[in-house]
Amino acid sequence: LCIYASSRNTLASEVLSTLKVLHPPFGALHWSPQELNLDKHLAEGLWRVCRNVDGLSHINDEGWSGILGLLEWCASRGGMPSAQRVGSLAEDDPSLQAFRSLHLMLHAVELKDCVPFGVVRSIRSIVEAGERAQCPKLSIAGLDLLQVLHSRMESLAVFQNAATNPIGPDDSNGQYLLKYWLPTLEAIGEPAEKSRNGHVRQHALSLLTDALIDRHGRSIPATSLCDIMNTVCLHVAGRRIADLLRVRSGFGSDFDECLIELELCISLIFKPFLHHLKTLVSVEGDFVGIWISMLGIMSQLLGDDSVSSGDDDDVCRMTKELGSEHLRNAVMVLIAMGLITDDSNSRGEQQQESNGGGQDISSVTWAAIGSIGYCKPLVEEWRQSARESAMDNINPSQNVVNVNVGEENAD
Repeated sequence: LCIYASSRNTLASEVLSTLKVLHPPFGALHWSPQELNLDKHLAEGLWRVCRNVDGLSHINDEGWSGILGLLEWCASRGGMPSAQRVGSLAEDDPSLQAFRSLHLMLHAVELKDCVPFGVVRSIRSIVEAGERAQCPKLSIAGLDLLQVLHSRMESLAVFQNAATNPIGPDDSNGQYLLKYWLPTLEAIGEPAEKSRNGHVRQHALSLLTDALIDRHGRSIPATSLCDIMNTVCLHVAGRRIADLLRVRSGFGSDFDECLIELELCISLIFKPFLHHLKTLVSVEGDFVGIWISMLGIMSQLLGDDSVSSGDDDDVCRMTKELGSEHLRNAVMVLIAMGLITDDSNSRGEQQQESNGGGQDISSVTWAAIGSIGYCKPLVEEWRQSARESAMDNINPSQNVVNVNVGEENAD
């Protein structure tokens, strides 16, 4: 009935909304999904309904609610490992059928900006199904769907906000866009942190970094961006670095994979930070907390001393070189902005006090770097850069005065 009704504009929404009786929580009041194993039948019917993209382009929110609810249910009921082929799914697996339906809907021209953003929950279920089935291809394909959704997020937010607010969307403070962006970042960040497959984690880390440095970060409130840096970016990267360091003695044949993942984690820490630095600095208290958290993660990564003979030498050496280089670049940028100075210089201390809070971040930075054995030989060089930067900030004004005096004498 739903398949045929989806072609009838006058009936489609009313009939498709009744799909909620086929799955919990509403369906569980009337029948037990555990007793009647109809998951594969439901998934096949779902695919046939979703193939009619012309019909779906005319349904309302109630109709979409029925379809997305069944999509999420089918995805959650699938993901059973295939007995014949390890790392693959049966052709009629409900999660695979749900993925086909989602892939078609998100790529159909007729449904552009029509699919409600609630589809992100269904995509998360697809990624989880791939994890259960030990099928990284399905999880990576689900992450790619999140990337498609993210690329359309801005137009989707405007379209759906206009649909619910005909007077015109008021998103001057970016709150409405944040309502779409944050769930997408969380959906990408979960497999980046928790997936048991290295390829899935690497793909998710790369997508998460790209998502965090796109244009959407400039459109949301600065305090919300700081929260995302703490709860998503630094949380995921810090957890993964800690886990990788915990098992580093067992790298073995996974040497290259581990090194790639560590590089992605370091990029996830520093790329969004430097990209949104001006916005983060505008929230002084949150910025200092973010920077201190970054220093803590880097202290853990770089360790107390240089590479020891008991570790996997190549992994440790290359990781510490990369980590220290990123840390140095960040410190140099902060020095150039006047946020960090050489706190051993009395003039620098007075300048920090006049900037308000600068002395705290400088002293914390130098103390943290000084406690990292691998960076100790570099501290003096970095301090010298801070002193030179402070002198450069003073000299231009003196040069301007000298030029003006010379011009007056010439007159």
